[in-house]
Amino acid sequence: MTDANRSALHHWLSDVRESRPTECSEGIDPCGVRWQRHAEGVLELTPVNTGQVTGTTRTTDKPGRPRFDAILSCGIHGDETAPIEIVDRMLRDIADGHLTLRERVLVVLGNPDAVRAGKRYLEYDLNRLFHGAHAKRPESPAVQRARELEVIVAQFFDASRGARRLRRHVDMHTAIRASLFPRFAVVPSPPQHPPGDDWIEALSAAEIEAVMFTEQPSVTFSYYTCAHFGAQSCTLELGKVAPFGQNRLADFAGIDAALRRWLSGGEMGARDDGKVLHARRFRVAAEIVRRTDAFVLNVAADTPNFTPYAVGTVLARDGETTYTVSHPEERIVFPNPDVANGLRAGVMVVPDA
Repeated sequence: MTDANRSALHHWLSDVRESRPTECSEGIDPCGVRWQRHAEGVLELTPVNTGQVTGTTRTTDKPGRPRFDAILSCGIHGDETAPIEIVDRMLRDIADGHLTLRERVLVVLGNPDAVRAGKRYLEYDLNRLFHGAHAKRPESPAVQRARELEVIVAQFFDASRGARRLRRHVDMHTAIRASLFPRFAVVPSPPQHPPGDDWIEALSAAEIEAVMFTEQPSVTFSYYTCAHFGAQSCTLELGKVAPFGQNRLADFAGIDAALRRWLSGGEMGARDDGKVLHARRFRVAAEIVRRTDAFVLNVAADTPNFTPYAVGTVLARDGETTYTVSHPEERIVFPNPDVANGLRAGVMVVPDA
């Protein structure tokens, strides 16, 4: 196959891993999907509303009008490979005709440089640079990428502003530590865009075991799309980090099936087996923030996410400041004492009533 005829869907990941020059381009894939490459690793896909497809005599059923403007992102951290493999396999199945795309979707591989290096990030954590945070940091490739992604997302949503489509963003990650709930979601919950039960039920059907609601402003990619564009957004944590080729993709069957149902025009929550699953619901009680170099987090390095602590437990000290558990029980998520000063070193959650 010549470069001119290569399928953009087939080569989305390989182009990034091989550091191929990427110019903005567009076309219609033989599978009947119009594609547009906005930047390295960023591909917009739209179902073609006709049975005649450029380059083929094959006739296809006309897809219904898209209901969603969907963002499917992964690789915001370069060493979190399982979501990247899931998305790549989905794109290949669309290209091969095994999965019919019915929704307009922006596929984002967030940090190509970090993916190629096999590292979480190179100079700064990309998932701490959205929602205005990049403007407060010195210029760097990560800052440039965050700014670029914000512009692309804004243009993506603005292009169909009059279509009255629902907006949804699934940002897929894997965690650097074990978890008592191996698959969980962080769901932005700003007062102006509270998540509906339908969104949480859809995540539950995808075998997400716990949902953590965050009302406070955040600088993550999913919070940005929710707060700025009213999208149903989430950051999914889907097990532990592993290198390419070492992920047990069967462990991600629930979210893979749910995303395929949704993007092919069905409902994420409509499981084939008819089971109704319920994720445990938590809300953020407090964030533990490292302020100075004197910070100490009284949590073992191998502590799993969602480990519970009883009222009165002193979890952190920072000079004269301490963090003491004030609820009957609080669970810690994302404990990390080695973050830079000014960043959170842990999130404390309690059951959501």
